[in-house]
Amino acid sequence: MLGIFAALIIILVALLFLRPFRDWLEEIKELSDRLLLLFLLLTSRFESELTDDGRREQKLWREQRLRNLRGLALRSRQRFDKPKS
Repeated sequence: MLGIFAALIIILVALLFLRPFRDWLEEIKELSDRLLLLFLLLTSRFESELTDDGRREQKLWREQRLRNLRGLALRSRQRFDKPKS
């Protein structure tokens, strides 16, 4: 039984080095993050106390954070895709 468990761990570690498997895991993590955010937005009273000016300001901050995250993701992809010399 311990041998089977060790073999499964070795296979999992080997799969983590394959790019398609890593990309698939990233997509699953992104989906779970989006579902969690949707759940939180639907079940909380987030932004209910804000004025219209506060909502606009929060929207601007949210857009800025998304731009920053997209830039970080792009730089990360470029770094991983760059051939090693």
